[in-house]
Amino acid sequence: MSLKSILLGAAVATLAGPAAADDVRPVRSGALGELYFRFDSAALMAEAPGVLDKVVAFASANPDTRIVLDGHCDPIGASDYNVKLAIRRAESVRAQLKTMGLPEDRIVFAVYGEDGARRSTYAEDRRVTIWSTREPLAAVIDHTFAGKGEAVTWQQPLTVAEIEGRSDVASR
Repeated sequence: MSLKSILLGAAVATLAGPAAADDVRPVRSGALGELYFRFDSAALMAEAPGVLDKVVAFASANPDTRIVLDGHCDPIGASDYNVKLAIRRAESVRAQLKTMGLPEDRIVFAVYGEDGARRSTYAEDRRVTIWSTREPLAAVIDHTFAGKGEAVTWQQPLTVAEIEGRSDVASR
């Protein structure tokens, strides 16, 4: 049995058990691009600004969407190291998006490390895939864990009702 984590700022909640292979996974609203990284690196490469300009333009035109950063690694090295490297890669992308004006609270990390969908080469495995969604955060969490993701993280603590996208949350 594997353990999966949902990272809430500094707090960590752990879910036991892998997702069932026949789980229905949410359809991504839109793939916005991919950024590739050198071996053992989280530094953005030369093509990053062009890809991220398009992401920021999309996010500005669609303020009701979340931007999801799927962090991946190749299988070389220890699994726990690769999860941390995938997080550093997503953090590099988030930092640049934030510098370009995208609010940090609209960005969600889905961390796969080396356990996500494999590509045809290790170089293609070293990536952050950027996509958008209007679905509740719970759908992003389900999608990540169904795809063998290791963790999901976002900026602000949320209630379960907010994560599930329920509108029955009391407010003033």
